[in-house]
Amino acid sequence: MGEVTWLIASNTIHYAGVPDWQKTYPKAVAFCAPGVIKRAKLVGIAVRFDGELADSAETDWADDIQQVLVRGSYLNEAVFFHKASQTLILTDLIENFEPQKIKSPFWRFMVRLFGTMDPDGSAPRDMRATFIGHRGHVRKCVETMIGWNPKRVILAHGRWYQDNAVAELKRAFRWVLK
Repeated sequence: MGEVTWLIASNTIHYAGVPDWQKTYPKAVAFCAPGVIKRAKLVGIAVRFDGELADSAETDWADDIQQVLVRGSYLNEAVFFHKASQTLILTDLIENFEPQKIKSPFWRFMVRLFGTMDPDGSAPRDMRATFIGHRGHVRKCVETMIGWNPKRVILAHGRWYQDNAVAELKRAFRWVLK
């Protein structure tokens, strides 16, 4: 598909694999969500980044990809929208685990308890709590995502949404849109 140009640590939870990817793709430029550098240092992960993601897309990809930065008290996540394919890309803001793929009854119960079970996936309830005091900002970011009118949503965890993306966003973010 082409040369790997960028490595992205899209939120303050997903960054630990970046050093390995940097070894594999030494020419790639690495960006991270705000808070990643501090968190990596706290847990002893040595990683370097060339830049920090912001509320607007980097000039290198702004023609093709839009982005918004969802900020919370613990989790900051960059959300990307690929214009040509009309695809929204999320990391942890929606998780949608398929019950038949979870072998342990205990973990199936926990996933359901956290509100991340397909077909009603959402942000985990504990993560939602980290947005207390930031709900207005999160709502504005979700409205931006909906305004992009995506056709599909790719998720890092669980079944992605091949169609009805706007309806799925409204459903998954009802906790902040009300």
